Amino acid sequence: MTTATRTKDITPLDSIQFEVLIDNTPVTACEGETVLSVLQATNMKRISENDRRVVTGAYCSMGVCHCCHVKVNKQHKQRACQTLVEPNMQIETLSNRFKEEGLCNGKC
Repeated sequence: MTTATRTKDITPLDSIQFEVLIDNTPVTACEGETVLSVLQATNMKRISENDRRVVTGAYCSMGVCHCCHVKVNKQHKQRACQTLVEPNMQIETLSNRFKEEGLCNGKC
């Protein structure tokens, strides 16, 4: 499995490093980072699909706008900007609970 390359880091990673899975691709992360900072370091901009099927990216980056919801360890609607990464964390972008659980009655 190929590891995603972090090309957008501002400073080198100098804390304890480990891997997380983003959309089934291993990515190096470091202790203290948020899910959003890892996504941004790998140049991922399309992060969330809301309940109206609109794809969004991070807007406020402080937990107010709800535009960076991702699925973390099978839990939907986790704020990427406020969730700290952990070793072996499974992160899914563009997930939508309504579609996955068949709750949209053909409207999504």
